[in-house]
Amino acid sequence: MNKKKASSPLHTSPLILQGQITFLSRHGSIWFWGNIFAANLFVLLRWVEGGESMALLLVWLIAIVGTNIMRWTFGQHFLPSQHYSPEELQQFGQRYLIYSTLISALWGVSGFILFSQDTLVQAMHVILLAGAVVAAMPVLALSGFALYVQIGAILLPITLNLLLMGNSVTQHSLAMAVTLLGVLLAMASRSITSLLNDLHAVQIQMQEQAHTDPVTQIANRRFFDNIFKTEWRRAARDGHALSLLMIDVDHFKRYNDRHGHHAGDQCLQIIAQCIKAVARRASDVVARHGGEEFVVLLPDTSLDDAFTLAERLRKSVEEQRIPHSDGSIPRIVTVSVGVSSCTPNTPRETQVMDDSPVTYPAMLLNTADRALYRAKRNGRNQVAKENCGDGVIVLSTPPASATHAA
Repeated sequence: MNKKKASSPLHTSPLILQGQITFLSRHGSIWFWGNIFAANLFVLLRWVEGGESMALLLVWLIAIVGTNIMRWTFGQHFLPSQHYSPEELQQFGQRYLIYSTLISALWGVSGFILFSQDTLVQAMHVILLAGAVVAAMPVLALSGFALYVQIGAILLPITLNLLLMGNSVTQHSLAMAVTLLGVLLAMASRSITSLLNDLHAVQIQMQEQAHTDPVTQIANRRFFDNIFKTEWRRAARDGHALSLLMIDVDHFKRYNDRHGHHAGDQCLQIIAQCIKAVARRASDVVARHGGEEFVVLLPDTSLDDAFTLAERLRKSVEEQRIPHSDGSIPRIVTVSVGVSSCTPNTPRETQVMDDSPVTYPAMLLNTADRALYRAKRNGRNQVAKENCGDGVIVLSTPPASATHAA
């Protein structure tokens, strides 16, 4: 399997990304009401000052209120208790960033088209813009670069106006103060980003340790159970087949008893590497299911293709020629493989198609386990396949020249 590492905030661990988005959605009302209050206060200041088209002020107010409502509503659609795929989490995070950037851009526009010539109003305007920057700080949980963009979008227009249109030392000093504020906020956000990245790295490391089998260094059963649920939902949504290989090392207890647990661990490591070498797609999930049993989850793979891969896997282990001395006859370590495949559906789909039975996740696991049992009962070192709901199991014929553990 092939667990992917984070390279950017929006490509971090799905569990961590879900926690970050949960934080943003739960506190969405705070950012919403803060922006609404600041926007209304700014419009009130400009209205009291006079000399500005009220129509332009109302258009700006409606735009910023409307964008905040869209962001808040969008955030409410996120359900922390629901399990999302990595792609869904990234799409949600990207859309949230878009809404936040639009809000920041609208605040920046106020420093350009709604610029006041009154120094006191300018100072209040700068304070409100600084508040808008602080309100944008939570997007650091998603992207540090996006915050830098929003700081520039909010503060740059009014800074340029103060420098180019200001005709007093006070206005130029205010422009320098805004510039210094932007630099300090950017430096602070960089420090916070560095801290967040360090925390992310620690979280990812701890998560990988919790999801990795210490002996074989592949995924453990906990990780497999989690990813199996995700892939099942994805296959049901897309209407694609989902295949499963269940692999058992033949007579591994005898191997452990005769060669010792250290040699047994080395044997399992070699077999794990053989499995990973065969299941090479990024979407393939290789895991140790317990003891001498492994599983391979193959999204969007037919039963025949999974059977072909399982046969390559069996041959790969056999070609390692790992000695398995059982009595006086020299033998080698082999594996038996059970293969199953199904196309998941949902109870809602079966209501539309009365003749279509509901396919449950346990059916795929049980069918693969039955196929594995049949492979072992028929002599081991072979592959058996069975479709979900089928009772007929097809066996591959092991080469006559192969010697293996009986």
